[in-house]
Amino acid sequence: MIKKCSSISMIILMGLMVSLLSGQVATQEYARGKVFLSNGMTLEGKDLRMTMESVILDIGGQDQTFMLSEVVQVMAKSGKAKKFGQNCAGACVGLNLGTWLASGGTTTDLDGNEVDINPGQQLLSIALWGGISYGIGYLAGKMSDDWQVVYLNRG
Repeated sequence: MIKKCSSISMIILMGLMVSLLSGQVATQEYARGKVFLSNGMTLEGKDLRMTMESVILDIGGQDQTFMLSEVVQVMAKSGKAKKFGQNCAGACVGLNLGTWLASGGTTTDLDGNEVDINPGQQLLSIALWGGISYGIGYLAGKMSDDWQVVYLNRG
């Protein structure tokens, strides 16, 4: 019984150590970034990653690493456009698909007659409206994604 308790406590202790160590190297990630260096250079790129010691920025397909001691300021964009587009398209497709399934595949025409909905035509319509919704969401996310200061060296 004591051996079982000690092995459980060892597992808990190891889990705590791993979580503490992983907290030390926590990485913040952003879609785009600007790095202002102490020598006056400003670099802009994509896939910005920040750790406790450095800033990593993809410039022209190459990762550039800068120590925080040589960085004055870092600005970032979070990349809302893709997320907004996916959310809008998902909501539109879900609503249209749910409505179609709830109707049992039928609708009424102008004369009040019950008419079957062609599944191929309905799926094409759902895909079209989903694409339009994605575009609208993408534009809304792009317009609302401003530059934010994520690091400022005050020293």
